[in-house]
Amino acid sequence: MKASLKAYAKINIGLRILGRRPSDGYHLLETIFQELDFADEIRLEVNRSGHFSLDSNRKDIPLDESNLILKAVNAIKPWLPEDLGANIFVDKQIPPGAGLGGGSSDAAAILKFFRPLCHHEPPLKSLALSLGADVPFFLAGGSAYAKGIGDELEPVSIPLDWTAVLVMPPFSVSTQQAYRDLRISLTDTVKKTNIPSFLRQGFAWRFFENDFERVIIPAYPQIGAIKSALLEAGATFSALSGSGSTVYGIFCSDDKARSCVSKLQEYGRIVMCQPRGLT
Repeated sequence: MKASLKAYAKINIGLRILGRRPSDGYHLLETIFQELDFADEIRLEVNRSGHFSLDSNRKDIPLDESNLILKAVNAIKPWLPEDLGANIFVDKQIPPGAGLGGGSSDAAAILKFFRPLCHHEPPLKSLALSLGADVPFFLAGGSAYAKGIGDELEPVSIPLDWTAVLVMPPFSVSTQQAYRDLRISLTDTVKKTNIPSFLRQGFAWRFFENDFERVIIPAYPQIGAIKSALLEAGATFSALSGSGSTVYGIFCSDDKARSCVSKLQEYGRIVMCQPRGLT
């Protein structure tokens, strides 16, 4: 059996770091995850060898069991027939370390694909969470308000009549270093959420900001330059996605978005894409 899967990217609309969880030190946050139609493609050839292999068009990503695709395979394997195997090829379009959730989306796509082949129903949500805090979001995709460590999800209805222009500079940003630079202590008072109140007032881009920008833009001035360039090109809103390095601009006109793509080539790879609703 052969199959081809799409593993879609996400952006963060707003990202607030609220504090740290006393039990384990994980950072607490709130954000809106928004799925996009920009995607990796995962091609599988299922066989009865009992062995799973992974290959890719990119040679700068691990192809061993440190890759989230094979981690997802290993997570769901106890529920699969013992002789089930697959040759897996990932056509990576979403760059690693770009703040777009490519690896997490790949993992979720694998879990969803193998679920119907299981001899018993696997605990998909808990398996997803074991792989990463934002993997559960990609099981459903669409638009979701997230809090906790990013795993407490609630579908939200927001306007999707816009185009995103993603600017991906030729470097990644360390999430661990970004959190360290925020210097949030376990003794700090946990901030209250505010995105739900924003949504009750009616969705408006001006409400949202990404807390990581205050430490990442000084460390990576090019990110600040990209954000300014997007706004100057006519973006309604621009922000860092996650902890970066991708900066996105929101355009209400496809013509303005296309014009922006031609103007910002010097900053790195640029992709124009659309938001995806729940399917």
